[in-house]
Amino acid sequence: MPDKDLALGDIRVLDLSEGVPGSYCAKVMAGLGAHVIKVERPGSGDVSRTTGPFPNDEPHPEKSAAFLYLNTGKKSITLNLENPTGAAILKRLVQDSDVLIESFPVGYMDGIGLGYSDLESLNPTLVYTAISPFGQTGPYRDYKNSDIVTQAMGALMDTIGTPDRGPLKIGGNAALYTVGMGAFSGTMLAIYARDTQGHGEFVDVSAMETITVAQIHSSIGYQFRGTNQTRRESALLLAGDGYVNPGLSVGVQEDTWRNVCDLIGHPELADDPIFSTREGRREYQEDLLAIIGAWVAEQPSKEEIYHQVQALRTIAGYVATVEDLVKSKQFVAREYFISMDHPVAGEVIYPGAPFTLAGEEWQHSRAPLLGEHNAEVYCDSLGYSREDFVKLSNLGVI
Repeated sequence: MPDKDLALGDIRVLDLSEGVPGSYCAKVMAGLGAHVIKVERPGSGDVSRTTGPFPNDEPHPEKSAAFLYLNTGKKSITLNLENPTGAAILKRLVQDSDVLIESFPVGYMDGIGLGYSDLESLNPTLVYTAISPFGQTGPYRDYKNSDIVTQAMGALMDTIGTPDRGPLKIGGNAALYTVGMGAFSGTMLAIYARDTQGHGEFVDVSAMETITVAQIHSSIGYQFRGTNQTRRESALLLAGDGYVNPGLSVGVQEDTWRNVCDLIGHPELADDPIFSTREGRREYQEDLLAIIGAWVAEQPSKEEIYHQVQALRTIAGYVATVEDLVKSKQFVAREYFISMDHPVAGEVIYPGAPFTLAGEEWQHSRAPLLGEHNAEVYCDSLGYSREDFVKLSNLGVI
């Protein structure tokens, strides 16, 4: 049952989405206390259940790392939306829900009588969030996408990489998770509007438009200069155990430069007319990076370089591996990573909350098994008898 003492403890969500964006949006809501029901296809479930990695590289619908992460805190029911009885059941669920999230092709839900206009008449305060590659309107509305397509079409890829080669994609599904956070923001704003104005909302989330914000600096630059931003050389330097961006060249303030020179073992550079000003360090940056790079190469630890440079109150960073993250003193201190046990996948460490609210615990619980909560929802909540429950299952409705 919902816990109304939590931030979203009084919010009921139907998560009909598949893949990353919608599932992540609903996951964040569940973390804040929302009662989230994951509605999956009978037999196969969310497509994420087929997405690896899997333990020991053995595919299993209950062991997908993607599904287990994206669906923590939710309950799972199976329901065939294209079956008239299944559609009628969803309409019953909608009447007692605050939010519906879906990521079907544009027009699909309207085509089966479950679009916003159909459901709004049943629940005028419903927040209906529809996530699509390019939005509900426009000439691209029926086109498909993927993470790389989203990054490319949103012009993010055009800013990633070096000038001597083609654009690069940010690894993993970074764009789709960004879209998920955009969907969460839009959904929360719609809930606020509903609570203050008394009516529901249709939230149209375009992946292309959302990811365009990630390179907005480039778009703004184009509007002011009339030219595209060119990709720049990376300032990463190789230490004994990995790469760092020591930040010891152009951006260093004048009163810090002497301390930098002492740190890298070249105190004479502090008074060198070529490097003693920021303008000079910018003009001769390549030469300076060669000097700094030689010092970095002699250091065994990228993290130690990071701490030394940060102690000078200047900007620096290192390229962390996933192993570095898990061991990070910062993450350990904030208890970011959490361990959860799963009846099929076993105990796994998961990344934690993207943000926290003061005085409120993030709600962490494992992802559900496929259809794990069918009896709870259909019998206990909707009042179906056990005989009807079995019949619905045998007919492929659930």
